[in-house]
Amino acid sequence: MVYTVRQGLNPSDGTSIIHSCAAMLGLQLENDLPNNVLIVTGLLKTKDTTQGRQYLIEAFEPLFGDIESAAIASSNKGFGFVRFVHPRSVQRALERFNTSEIEVQDVSVMI
Repeated sequence: MVYTVRQGLNPSDGTSIIHSCAAMLGLQLENDLPNNVLIVTGLLKTKDTTQGRQYLIEAFEPLFGDIESAAIASSNKGFGFVRFVHPRSVQRALERFNTSEIEVQDVSVMI
């Protein structure tokens, strides 16, 4: 998923690839892909998941809309997820990302 975005493809292309591979392998997927979630990469690495979550909320909510939940990887990997209340918030974030940087803790991130 992250690789497809870094190569300039639409994030939905990455999710489609994942779903296609799962289907070919006969893997069951629990739910349809959510259209209100962003994967955020390039975050500063931290083991403080509570603080990392707060950084995501502070960076994304004022610009793009209400957030249902946010989390960072607990294994200090530098990525996280933001689940918005409305799918339109994801579209606004993607539009912004295509024209300018999005910063979390003064670091430009990828979505």
